[in-house]
Amino acid sequence: MRNWAYAAVAAILACQPSPGAAQPTGSVLIWPVDPVIEAGRNAAALWLENPGTAPILLQVRIFGWAQPDGENAYTPQSDVVGTPPMVRIEPGKRQLVRLTRTTATAANRELAYRVIIDEIPIADTAQSAQTAASVRFRMRYSLPLFSYGTAAEPDVRKSDGRQGAKMSPPLRWRTAEANGRTVLEVRNDGDIHARLVDVGFTASGRAQRLTPGLLGYVLPGAIARWPLPEGVSPKGTLVATVNGTPDVQFQPMAQ
Repeated sequence: MRNWAYAAVAAILACQPSPGAAQPTGSVLIWPVDPVIEAGRNAAALWLENPGTAPILLQVRIFGWAQPDGENAYTPQSDVVGTPPMVRIEPGKRQLVRLTRTTATAANRELAYRVIIDEIPIADTAQSAQTAASVRFRMRYSLPLFSYGTAAEPDVRKSDGRQGAKMSPPLRWRTAEANGRTVLEVRNDGDIHARLVDVGFTASGRAQRLTPGLLGYVLPGAIARWPLPEGVSPKGTLVATVNGTPDVQFQPMAQ
C-alpha cells in the first residue's frame, strides 16, 4: 500500500491515511512526503492527486534549503528541477512530477532542498459576479527533499525496497533567549539531517513533550530553534525519535 499524506499550508502533516480515507475539501494528496534522490540515481518520483470535484492547477518549484543563524532560508537554485513545473489535475486524477538533478551531488555529501507546490486559482467564467468577488485562497504546500552523493546516504527509503541500519547524527541542545521568549536550540554535528519527532525532556521518570509528532529538521552542521512551550521545563535529558530511531539522547551544550 502506498504511503499517503495530506499537505497543509506551509507544511506537510505527518499522517498517513489509507487511500479510502475521507479527504478534506480542496486538499491535494502528495506522496511520498519525504522524497529522496538516492546515490546512483538522477531523479525521484513525486505524485500529486486531486481528490476533489474541481480541476486544480499546481506550480512546482524547488529551492535550496539552509539554516543560517538557526532560521530556515530558501534560495533559488538550478541543481534540481521539477518536471513538469506546472500541472493541471482533473478531479480524481493523479500526476507524476519528476524531481531531477542536473548536476551530480559530490561524494559523501547530503544536499537539502524544499519542494514548494503552489495552488493557482482557476478562473470560472460561469461564476456569478457575487461569487467571483469572494475571497479566493491560494494554498501552498512544502516538503523536504534530500539529494545524496556516493557513500553519503543514510537509511532512507530505497526505491527497490532495500532496508539498512537507521542512522542518527550527533546532536546537542541548549536553551537561549530570542525575542523575549525561551527557545530550544539543537545543533547537528553530523553529515546528514536530523528529522525530530516526539521531542521531550525526561527527568525523574517524568516526560515533558514539546509537541506531539514532528517538531522539524536540523540540517548538517546547522542549528535550529523552536520556542519552548509554556509549562515545559528544560531539565533532565532531551530525547527524541531521530530519522526513525527512537529514544535518541541529545548531549547538552554549554550555555
